[in-house]
Amino acid sequence: MSDKYKVVDEALGRMDLAQKVGQLFTQSFYGSLITPDVVNMIRNMHCGGLRVTQFYRQFRHYARPGQKREAFDKSSPSDIPPDQFNDIQDTLCKPPYLDIDEYTEVLNRLKEIASERPYDAPLHLCLDQEGDGSADFVRGGVHFFPSQWGLSRTGDTDLVYQSAKAIGEQLAAVGFNVIHSPVLDVVLYPDSTYIGTRAFNGSPQQVTEMARAFIRGFTEAGVMCCGKHYPGRGSTDVDDHHDLAEIKRSEEELWNVELYPYRKLAEENLLSMIMVGHSIYPVWDAENPASCSRAVVTDVTRGQVRFKGIVTTDSMIMKAIAKKYGGIPQGCLMAAKAGANLILMKEVGPIRDESYRLVLEAAKAGEIPESQLDEQIATTLRWKVDFGLYGDNYMKDPRRAVQTIRGGKLDEIERRAAESAVHVVRDTDGVLPLKTDQRVLLAEQIAGAHLNANDRYVHPGIFWEQMLQRSRNVSLLELHSEPTEDDRAKLFEYAGYYDVLVITHYSGRSSASTRKLIDEALDKFKSTDAPGVVVVANSPLPYNTPENWPTVVCTYSPMPAALEAASSLLYGELEARKPATSKPFDP
Repeated sequence: MSDKYKVVDEALGRMDLAQKVGQLFTQSFYGSLITPDVVNMIRNMHCGGLRVTQFYRQFRHYARPGQKREAFDKSSPSDIPPDQFNDIQDTLCKPPYLDIDEYTEVLNRLKEIASERPYDAPLHLCLDQEGDGSADFVRGGVHFFPSQWGLSRTGDTDLVYQSAKAIGEQLAAVGFNVIHSPVLDVVLYPDSTYIGTRAFNGSPQQVTEMARAFIRGFTEAGVMCCGKHYPGRGSTDVDDHHDLAEIKRSEEELWNVELYPYRKLAEENLLSMIMVGHSIYPVWDAENPASCSRAVVTDVTRGQVRFKGIVTTDSMIMKAIAKKYGGIPQGCLMAAKAGANLILMKEVGPIRDESYRLVLEAAKAGEIPESQLDEQIATTLRWKVDFGLYGDNYMKDPRRAVQTIRGGKLDEIERRAAESAVHVVRDTDGVLPLKTDQRVLLAEQIAGAHLNANDRYVHPGIFWEQMLQRSRNVSLLELHSEPTEDDRAKLFEYAGYYDVLVITHYSGRSSASTRKLIDEALDKFKSTDAPGVVVVANSPLPYNTPENWPTVVCTYSPMPAALEAASSLLYGELEARKPATSKPFDP
């Protein structure tokens, strides 16, 4: 072993079994304040890292009013409330707002707490920052970029590289060192709603080409990429947050399509971490989800794909795991036995503690050999050496973080990415471009991403502000993300006074968004003297923007730069760039 990894051997030599088991877990840090619970996860549960969400305070209740209050892993899967995993509505307010320098200090303090442990194992701090509306770090002037599909639609690898590097520079400046991207799924069907525009494309070759550029950008910025959702979920519309999918693809199909990006990137030694999803692949293991299958995690991944890096599970707090094993802790034990280096726990309740206890008991009983644990942990710690987590740049300068994010250096690449992505999906009614003397009603959802930040950089109404830069004849009607009956009544009362209705369709995996309202508006405004209807959506895929919607503009993001580009396109100031691939997703 190289001398540079001597620190890894020393750390393992100082750890007892409880500490080694703790290192397998990536626990969760929600919000902006370091609570005693977070300190406990680092000091006493010995977590290897933290999955961070800046804008959300999570407290799991495990039951709705009138239900027995107990962890769902203690009950039959059939008793799990259908909305068990959606507790955002249970939190009455956002966590305290911290500016970039203050938040950098918080992440520094988490690292300091870890450094006080009796062994040297720095924390990895990871998050989702996928583009579109998916961002765990949102406050203080962060620059936002389109989804992977939007970045890659023109085939411009330099744009993908520059965008990834820009995102990475921001994250690294604040103190993050892992991003749970890129999405390496190959979208095989246009109704693959779980992946959709999170992926680069439906071609294994183009996914690989774009991923090379993406990973290079993040690596140069000092952030490690984690490819997901291994071994590939582009052929299913099942969301494993809610159910367990069985992907019945042949071994040849999986090898030549889904595994193609992973194989090529592994051969080129570009990818250091992969995230294994929770679907069942009967060709390899008919019983266990990939994340909990030794046949997939060890035999296929290490033996056939020859991947030498870190294997992390997707979040174990999903119904796919609960339904299969009757409880999350048993799934975590299966993942540890299967050979996962890291087990991702987006959880703050007793399931987290029970999972740690169960794996520790198995290790004490010899069900997981200590030699296997040592190798699982050593792989992660060696990466931490390679990526500088043991170095001088591990702690971050709060003032430099502010300068990196708000210094103006990244403005141009953010603008170029937004303008390269936006395009007209169709305009069969010839409504575009809008004229400045037309009266326009903008019916805009109060987007979750806007509320998550809710500062002077990103906030509800920002699309209206952009459209007012082009025309003073624009009025705003704010809608709930899932429009209410009151929203509907107001829209149909007001719309008759306008020439054009522009309605946003910020859709996600768990939201029907404004689809029903748009369908009703199009049906109501069929006559020639009714207002024209323009849908501004964040995805062009048919499941999201049905082909019977006559005028659709796609932004691949609800964030400020994308909405500014959309405003320019709507008023004819911007000509959309040509796509690298043609229909059915981009004319």
